[in-house]
Amino acid sequence: MKSYLQDQSRRRGNLPPDLESIFDSAMVQAAGFGLEGLIYDYTPVPFTPDGQVVPPTIVSMRNMPNDMEAMWFDEGLYLSDPVQIMALRSIQPLYWSYHFDEPSVLTPTAQGAVANYLRDSQLARGLTIPVQTPSKGCATVTGFWRQPPDKQVLESFFVAEFMLFAHKLHGTLLLEAKQEDLTTVAVRLTPRESECIRLCAEGLSDKQVAYVLGRSISTVVMHLQSAMRKLGARNRAQAIARAAHYGILR
Repeated sequence: MKSYLQDQSRRRGNLPPDLESIFDSAMVQAAGFGLEGLIYDYTPVPFTPDGQVVPPTIVSMRNMPNDMEAMWFDEGLYLSDPVQIMALRSIQPLYWSYHFDEPSVLTPTAQGAVANYLRDSQLARGLTIPVQTPSKGCATVTGFWRQPPDKQVLESFFVAEFMLFAHKLHGTLLLEAKQEDLTTVAVRLTPRESECIRLCAEGLSDKQVAYVLGRSISTVVMHLQSAMRKLGARNRAQAIARAAHYGILR
């Protein structure tokens, strides 16, 4: 897991100016909804085959604590965030609060480091919109309130309007995203390893793969074994299944 976080730290940094300007505009719109902070994150593959959360490839925060990004990604709070885990498995908007006397999709047992940090930061309530994109991963857009929003706000057209805002934001960002943003950080295969796995998935034998690639059989076997280790696969059938899960066969 540490390798995921180290890799993700590098990929989150230095977002292109065009993406930054999109996020800046999004925060202005979010403020128009009465929200005081905004987080967007996108992950091409939200979970490993074993159900472990995979860190995102694009993250942007506006009006959030200076140390939040480090706490969420370098310290690993993202991987245990109850709201995030729920959102990655949902298509419904989620109003949540870590204050015991407020309505919330969270159960009273959803406490811990995430809850403590957000309460200390006075950001322990918000609205999270999951944006599921067929074959292109999952994003979440979360707006935060420091004070409880009026009940009438949550029962008005606000939620629908914020959902539309979240989907438009995600659609705009996908148009600007680079290929590395659309590739999961969970597994990093070399181009040759990916080729070998793809050809095996098509039913080719080691000898046939070697012929297609113009390489020796022993070299093909070496690439396949390396790919299996990276995928955490016990055999080639499982390696192919996991490669499909991570979008490597596309």
